[in-house]
Amino acid sequence: MGRTGNVTGASRGDFLGTARSRWEISLNSHPLPSTTPQLPSFEDIRAFVNEVVPFQKFVGAEVRELGPGRAVAALPDSHDTRNHVGTTHAAALFLLAEAAAGAALAGALRERVTATVFILRESRIEYRRKALGEIRAVADAPVEGIPEGYPDLPAGERFDVTVRAHLQNAEGEFLAGAAFTYHCKILPG
Repeated sequence: MGRTGNVTGASRGDFLGTARSRWEISLNSHPLPSTTPQLPSFEDIRAFVNEVVPFQKFVGAEVRELGPGRAVAALPDSHDTRNHVGTTHAAALFLLAEAAAGAALAGALRERVTATVFILRESRIEYRRKALGEIRAVADAPVEGIPEGYPDLPAGERFDVTVRAHLQNAEGEFLAGAAFTYHCKILPG
């Protein structure tokens, strides 16, 4: 009973390395469809994001709009995403904001999105008011966060990008603001 979290005896570093490798393999084993051989459309990326993240689908969050560095996601009103006081659960709101942020980053990285893996490294969210009804998340990935010459970066190059998102209700009222920092890595190929 004295041991915690280390069931197999592997070190934390081993676990993170394995998890990272599995994630990279998983992401890249789902080929992103493309309307052109070189560059996927924003619609291709939007559809892919909605299909490849099982938890996002489970909760009902959907990326509805995607453009260069900007995404809008929505979470329909559902009893299944409510908390004990009848409002939308904070975890569902976080998921929605992160779904929009990840999609916005994918849109910003469009030129090499199929050769770039990104994982969430750090996040912060501030809830300002109760969330009821359909909720929308709007996220913007700043161009200045992406390294100059991104399309030509060599394999193995790494960088971090912070994407901001805000949540609003159907009336357009501000509900929460969030920031997500993603660690990005250029893959070989």
